[in-house]
Amino acid sequence: MTPPPRRTAAAVLPLRTDVSLHAGHVRADWCTTCKAWTHLIADLLLLSSDGVSTIGTWEWCEICDDPDDPLPARRIDRA
Repeated sequence: MTPPPRRTAAAVLPLRTDVSLHAGHVRADWCTTCKAWTHLIADLLLLSSDGVSTIGTWEWCEICDDPDDPLPARRIDRA
């Protein structure tokens, strides 16, 4: 008995051109790494003909995630 042919991902998931990804309202939050109110959070909204869905969150910290001026490596001295 031969197995059925495998379907490609394109055959399983059709290409949708009627959807759009947007960031919701950006809000400030406490960054637990650098201990400051520099953490920004926004909900990721998927807009489609079926309606609006929240599919995740976007997070960024002004200090921790700055590619031009990264934080130095931290060292913990054990006593």
